[in-house]
Amino acid sequence: MFGKRMLTALFLLHMVYCGTAFAQRGGVVLALSGGGTRGLAHIGVLEALREQGIPIAGIVGTSMGSIIGGLAASGYTPDELRHVVDELDLTNLLSEKSNPIFVPLPSDSVSPRNKVPWVMLNKSGDVVGPLGGMSGVKLLERFAQLASRIQVVRFDELPVPFAAVATDLETGEKVVLRSGSLASAMRASMAIPALFDPWPVGDRLLVDGGLVSNLPVETAKEIFPGYPVIAVDVSGKLKTKKQIRSLVDVIDQSITIFTHKNVEHEIPKADLLISPPVEGVSIFDLSNAEVVIEGGKQATLAMLPQIKKLADSAPPVAQRETLCLDARVAAVMVEGATIELASSIVKKYGAWIGKPLSALEVLKASREIGERDDILSVDYRFEEAGPDVKVVFVVQRKPALEINFGGYTTNLHPHRWLFVSGVRRDLFREADALKFNFKVGDQWGADASYFDSPGKTPWEIRLSAYNWELETANAGKRAWDRYALGAVKHFDGGSFRGGFGYAFERIHTLGQEFDASGPTLFMTSDTLNDPIDPTDGDLLYMQAWWPDFEEPLYRISYFRASRVANDWRFYFRAGFAEGDMNREGRAVYLGASEELYSYSGNPIEAERMAWWNIAFRRILTKSWWGALNTEFFGGMGFAFDDEWSRFRDVWEAGVSFSIPGVLFDGKLMFIYNDEKDFKIGFFLGSPIWGKYPLP
Repeated sequence: MFGKRMLTALFLLHMVYCGTAFAQRGGVVLALSGGGTRGLAHIGVLEALREQGIPIAGIVGTSMGSIIGGLAASGYTPDELRHVVDELDLTNLLSEKSNPIFVPLPSDSVSPRNKVPWVMLNKSGDVVGPLGGMSGVKLLERFAQLASRIQVVRFDELPVPFAAVATDLETGEKVVLRSGSLASAMRASMAIPALFDPWPVGDRLLVDGGLVSNLPVETAKEIFPGYPVIAVDVSGKLKTKKQIRSLVDVIDQSITIFTHKNVEHEIPKADLLISPPVEGVSIFDLSNAEVVIEGGKQATLAMLPQIKKLADSAPPVAQRETLCLDARVAAVMVEGATIELASSIVKKYGAWIGKPLSALEVLKASREIGERDDILSVDYRFEEAGPDVKVVFVVQRKPALEINFGGYTTNLHPHRWLFVSGVRRDLFREADALKFNFKVGDQWGADASYFDSPGKTPWEIRLSAYNWELETANAGKRAWDRYALGAVKHFDGGSFRGGFGYAFERIHTLGQEFDASGPTLFMTSDTLNDPIDPTDGDLLYMQAWWPDFEEPLYRISYFRASRVANDWRFYFRAGFAEGDMNREGRAVYLGASEELYSYSGNPIEAERMAWWNIAFRRILTKSWWGALNTEFFGGMGFAFDDEWSRFRDVWEAGVSFSIPGVLFDGKLMFIYNDEKDFKIGFFLGSPIWGKYPLP
């Protein structure tokens, strides 16, 4: 997500090199191999060449080599690349969901936190995925951020001419990407099969180029004839049986086996081979980034005499020295979108036609289009139209049907479920959506929400039914069934979202039925800088219902995140809820929704309640599969009767170890509370409370 400083920086940098001059010295071409985070050694190679004044005539990269090579070709200096690596949150970028312990979701959310569907169907009913463990959409967005500093149609218009190598998944052919979207080319080139979804480029479905050419020397020779090619091989060596100790090691070993033969085939064709010391470095390990970079630099300096000899015998390198902003937008086009969406995009951004091209504005537009719920990703490219360019938005829509199977369990309270959740799009009209969730266990529940459009102001029709049972600390056992139906009009104003509507409710309890109806309201203000691992910002949420226009029922929650140090986070959470103890099922229950974990099994029934929590979270270790966190937390809760008298104060403190992520989402807690009760609790999955229309 972009901050003001990032936008300012991008604005200052979105320029195209158009004038040329020739270097005094001949240059070399780099063929950069794949190898996961071992490819950070390429930065050290670039740094050594820059310090020694060796011009680079071109770069061809595969997988991680395409990422480092593409950014270097865009004008990033080695120092800037080091800074990019320092700020790179690989765990965040690779995970589809990674909410730590105290980052809340609205209590009436229909969907679980896990966003990785198990089954996806297209409009024809064909299974279309998942095609990989991770979509890589976040990576594309990050690449687009980084690549937006320069706007080109062809990669040979970059400050350093560039090409990326990928593999056509249908034919097995090598695909050399030399034009279009630089971010998309980098994303396609590193799409490790089974780990990442294949990436569509044009009419091809592309995966990691390492399958056919992990060290792209032949391609470099073809594209840059006459220049010496220096191959940088970071593909690594095969591990011994004792060294294969994890899933990452198995993936790493498999990739090395797949690529070993084509690497050995291309090495003899290079004019010089640099092999940085990357043995023992995992393909997803950023913990030794500085060591890996320095290893690449030292390996290059050790071969400096040979490099200088090659450069001195090579042709001079054309270098672009002047800047121009003359390219204008000739047309705005859309690929992959529905007719309705394509028309709306062309209409909204058609005002660009005839005006100077701005990569910053195109990037912002891509982000805006991608905010729609039915859009998986939005990429863009520029196509020549005489002296001007066409802006082409490339849209990937989400599948027509997504189904997810999951569950939630804990030993601290009886609310445990298996659930089936998902979304059906294009049900009655283009881009509408039906979201649903069915959960079974000792208690059952079902939610369904129909949205008539994916825009910022849709109508939502909501249907909810569930069974709820509680063993309270002060009022014995409570049990009821609730059925609700309502309509809500949504509004979206950037960081502020809200909606109002009307809801009907029926409660069954102890052989009795109660009916009520009334207006509903919700408001959300979200300024968190990251929805997954926020280090700054606030989240304020309010939900209210006025049954029969009498006493309003509502819940307000507030969350604040801040960074204390590099691996430390501070969280503050507080809330207030108003209920009605005179009607079964409408009281509030302190602890029932894990406001206080130690009271989640025997919550306190009240007319109204207030609570707060604080937590200090330390990231112990991070990898592609997620992070291991520890949280030191504490909190208090206050229960009030209908006369506003505070009749119960409770507190708890504890420590938690959590692993939020795509493949596993669990936490282990050690808690002590005001009743001198020490509890050890575990949680697997994330709950879906489902309280509509009540808070």
